[in-house]
Amino acid sequence: MRLFRKTKKADTDSKVLVGGGMDGTTVLRPEDTAYNGMPSEDTVLSVRGLRVSFASEAGTVHAVRGVNFDLKRGKTLGIVGESGSGKSVTSMSIMGLLDSNSKVTGSIRYNGEELLTKSDQEMSAIRGKGIAMVFQDPLSALTPVFSIGDQMKEALEIHNPDMSEEDVTARSIELLQLVGIPNAEERLKSFPHQFSGGMRQRVVIAMAIANNPDIIIADEPTTALDVTIQAQVLEVLRKAQKETGAALIFITHDLGVIAGIADDILVMYAGRAVEKAPVDDIFEHPVMPYTMGLLGAVPRSDKGKSGRLVPIPGSTVNLADLPQGCPFASRCPLAVEECRKVEPNLEPITGRVGQFAACLRSDLVVKNHLTFTDVYKVGESTKSIFDGIAREDRNIVLNVNHLRKTFPLTGGGFLRRKIGEVHAVDDVTLDVREGETVALVGESGSGKSTTLLEIMNLASPESGTIELFGQDVGARMSGAERRRLHERIQYVFQDPMSSLDPRLPIYDILAEPLKVLHTSKNDINKRINELMRLVELNPDQVDRFPTQFSGGQRQRIAIARALAVNPKLILLDEPVSALDVSIQAGVINLLEDLQNKLGVAYLFVAHNLSVIRHISTRVAVMYLGRIVESGETEEVFEHPQHPYTKALLSAMPVPDPKVAREQRRVMLQGELPSPTEKIIGCPFASRCPLKITLSTEQQLLCETEPPALDDWGVPGAGLNHMSACHFTNASVSAS
Repeated sequence: MRLFRKTKKADTDSKVLVGGGMDGTTVLRPEDTAYNGMPSEDTVLSVRGLRVSFASEAGTVHAVRGVNFDLKRGKTLGIVGESGSGKSVTSMSIMGLLDSNSKVTGSIRYNGEELLTKSDQEMSAIRGKGIAMVFQDPLSALTPVFSIGDQMKEALEIHNPDMSEEDVTARSIELLQLVGIPNAEERLKSFPHQFSGGMRQRVVIAMAIANNPDIIIADEPTTALDVTIQAQVLEVLRKAQKETGAALIFITHDLGVIAGIADDILVMYAGRAVEKAPVDDIFEHPVMPYTMGLLGAVPRSDKGKSGRLVPIPGSTVNLADLPQGCPFASRCPLAVEECRKVEPNLEPITGRVGQFAACLRSDLVVKNHLTFTDVYKVGESTKSIFDGIAREDRNIVLNVNHLRKTFPLTGGGFLRRKIGEVHAVDDVTLDVREGETVALVGESGSGKSTTLLEIMNLASPESGTIELFGQDVGARMSGAERRRLHERIQYVFQDPMSSLDPRLPIYDILAEPLKVLHTSKNDINKRINELMRLVELNPDQVDRFPTQFSGGQRQRIAIARALAVNPKLILLDEPVSALDVSIQAGVINLLEDLQNKLGVAYLFVAHNLSVIRHISTRVAVMYLGRIVESGETEEVFEHPQHPYTKALLSAMPVPDPKVAREQRRVMLQGELPSPTEKIIGCPFASRCPLKITLSTEQQLLCETEPPALDDWGVPGAGLNHMSACHFTNASVSAS
């Protein structure tokens, strides 16, 4: 089956030919050649006038509209933009992986050879050999029923039919060792489900570089990974690129990641490139207001909070019904009437070598040296109703002491016999006070979400105590008392669609908790109107269904429902992790304003330390079910004590190329131990970089004696800055 159609037809608008000719030549629209960079000798991939459209019930979706770029050997091109901007479609076009519903025109030349005129069979000879791809979800690239060895073998033999069995095995082991997988020979026999997410991504990278490709395309390869695993995968990609000399296209929405890996950046919006420049220029002096908005929306993990984030107003345009003029005009603070009439081409910026922007207002930006703080006016945060009241003078809304939770691990068979236990939460102690945000951070499997669920359960815990508003949830309560307690604590999930009934309109979703409290219909109508305005949504939209809203709007609706009964504590489980950075900024600002206006307290779970530093007042770092460090947010970020906290902070990407190049990373070795293991000593001992510097006697203490969470006692430390490490002072000295 041919995935691409050879296209050579008259375009009724421009009256010129578009697409790849049968002889490999390409005729382009004039605007497609506006980017005037010429391919050089070291150019391995040249894209000109790439356009991709799909037929849909709503009309033709113009997913990619005239993209141009050159990729040079050994260099990395970062492609960034919001969801739906055309990043992934561009990469799939290069690979020839779009389905028959797509129409692709323009030119994609790999080593001077036109790809758009090739059949699927011809492209198969190039995929994996000349151009390889690393997908966002490694399970989409790995077959679950075949072993890793079999899949590595296939990747090698399909392009090297003369390789012997011994050579294939040796090369497979070499590749797995190269990407840092221990016991490589033994792991060849394993299946994908027996690897963690980070290890699966390493396997996919190993398969991608198996045949020393000229180009590696990495499409959001670290999005779903923990920050420590993300750092490891990025290091593997750098190493793989160095070993093969390949050019790399790195697609992401995370500007922190792109700052540390890219040489040049292409910013996409509504299917087009709106800015292109070397990485330092993009971050130091962006020209396009959209690029400025993306940079202003990203919180910094290396700096304390300096003000509100910049949410880009509005939402992305409908690619099946594009407006006249610049697609970004409706969201752009600098837009004038001319912007709504003419769509600008990607033009070079005067005085900036290698920088291009598609903006009619670029001269204004350059002349006046405008930054995102000049372009986007976000104002000041709402003043907190607890402003000026010390933490110790505020009421405790949540007090957790020595909480433990285990799950039985059963074997197969009819009787499901218990063969072990999963230690999900192991001796957690924390408290939350009025009007503050306490954050739980740590890798996946550290027990963060389980801690929230145990609190929300409002039942006697397996071990330890949970007090809400001074009331022990394990004590006997009447139904009315339990309902009143439920009113005061609410939960916001990571994926709002998992908690919003798709069959109900927003009105019914928001009314449901109020009906449980027997609220009158008139009061319900009034409260729903208040809630929609509170989360900055139009009250007239309450008759719509969840699927008719964007991801960020659905999360606002989930927050509105949580606020419906005026709670005093909200548990937030990764509420912004699935959102684009611009939408994430709006939700974070909203959460801050609601807390300041209403005095609600948050227990906030996240793995993004940049978000945590911006929004939280206190932070607790979890590892394998235990809190290993806690304290005031700025104190923990500026003076981390525990080796695990140091590793987390060092692995966090920073949206600044200069800082990223100088960043000293602590690379953790190995994977998070299984929570089924009963660890006698320190749970972090098997991965601790500090432990290897200690004496044999000190190492024995780490392996046999669990450290208590105590004040570390170093002069000048903040109040209640706790660490669970036998050798915290040594850790501080080493840093």
